Amino acid sequence: MVLSLYAKGLTTGEISAHFAEIYGASVSKETISRITDKVIEEMASWQARPLDEIYAALFIDAIVVKVRDGQVASRPVYAAIGVSLDGERDILGLWAGTGGEGAKFWMAVLTDIRNRAAGMCSSSCATGSRACPRWWAASGRWPLPRRASST
Repeated sequence: MVLSLYAKGLTTGEISAHFAEIYGASVSKETISRITDKVIEEMASWQARPLDEIYAALFIDAIVVKVRDGQVASRPVYAAIGVSLDGERDILGLWAGTGGEGAKFWMAVLTDIRNRAAGMCSSSCATGSRACPRWWAASGRWPLPRRASST
């Protein structure tokens, strides 16, 4: 419940007040902060985990979500999904953006994936990014992606 409310952009104080009002339970702002901080630690560990050496396919796309960074704003979250040689899907990583990501951002994403062991893939697909061919070709590691339409 705490994570759901936090993800919707409520502050720790608002979550504490919600628990008091709805459930009659006293949950301090500090306890809520400890819960969310623990999740952030686990997410960082997951983001740094080693990956498979080879993927049959790599898909990159984005979804726009509400993010609280001082205030609530709509921001893209980019996802890289690999398909293993056994056909298993694996979320390789998630990266929060600001909406104006270009070739430099995407090179950092591909470098992160490569540094965690994903050395190659046989096909790739990305949606929407006009900078895609430049940053992908510059990586020199994967085939140029097929550009998928979002409709």
